Amino acid sequence: MSGLLMRWMRMLAPLAMCGALALPARAETYPDRRITMEVGFAAGSGADILARYYATKLAEQTGQTVIVENKPGAYGLIAGQAVKQAKPDGYTILFSPSAGMAGGKFLYANLPYDPQKDFIIAAPLLDVAFALAVGANSPAKSVAELTALLKKKPKARYGTSSSTAIAAAQLYKTLAGFEAEQVQYKLTSDALGDLADGTLDFMFLDGVLAVGQQKAGKVRLLATTNTRIASAPDVPTMSEAGVGHYSFAVWWMIMVPAGTPPEVVDKLNAVFTKIADLPETRAFLNNVASAPLKGTPADMVEKLDNDIKTWAEIAKTGAIVPQ
Repeated sequence: MSGLLMRWMRMLAPLAMCGALALPARAETYPDRRITMEVGFAAGSGADILARYYATKLAEQTGQTVIVENKPGAYGLIAGQAVKQAKPDGYTILFSPSAGMAGGKFLYANLPYDPQKDFIIAAPLLDVAFALAVGANSPAKSVAELTALLKKKPKARYGTSSSTAIAAAQLYKTLAGFEAEQVQYKLTSDALGDLADGTLDFMFLDGVLAVGQQKAGKVRLLATTNTRIASAPDVPTMSEAGVGHYSFAVWWMIMVPAGTPPEVVDKLNAVFTKIADLPETRAFLNNVASAPLKGTPADMVEKLDNDIKTWAEIAKTGAIVPQ
């Protein structure tokens, strides 16, 4: 009997090993395999440039492969929904702007997720400026000149390709008192040619892309939405340019699906805090109109709650109607 038992044990051992390998990774071993970072914007966009920097640093810090998966379209909602539906194990993370989360319900009539219930903010990453841009050949050399032109023009047009751009433009229109037609683009890159040749009268661009386009001589930056940026110090803020009480801050974060183990969330937070403290991170962000952010997951719950309240005021002031 003992011999038969030994033969059965030898036969079952490989199966038991396979079963053990099939078990999900434990939180204490995280991460021990590839991580996918979902980005709701196209490759080559300002958001993508930022995401790939953080993905590279995440790979360096963890020793694991980090894949950036671009899911452009629907102003980032496609990527958000993909992460909401992902397994809550920390191996699928979302590189998300605050505008899409805090402002989602004020911008979209059918938001496919609840930012406060369907996700956990694992770590904040950076503050980024947005800038009001016109084509390099536009006659407008200041916000005041642009506003005057828009008030006289029978059919003014502006482009949008992100949640932030929609709200920033609507707030500008309301506070400055003019009408203009919104032209929606799936990709910011698709709009840049129309902005450069004057088909579009203006557009709000993320600072990463805006500074690069100005340096290339394709656009002129007239103002930033919140604070002046080091890489374009002569560009005033919208408030400094005379557009009422205009303040519009944007920050980026790493989010994971609700239900992700706290130990995994804490590990991600610790890694991204370490990345924020790297001298090369500050140097990189300084060159792309951004600044590093740090904070605990608990801090981020409060920050998102406060942002939602701010967005309610922005929506009210800008007469924003969910679409």
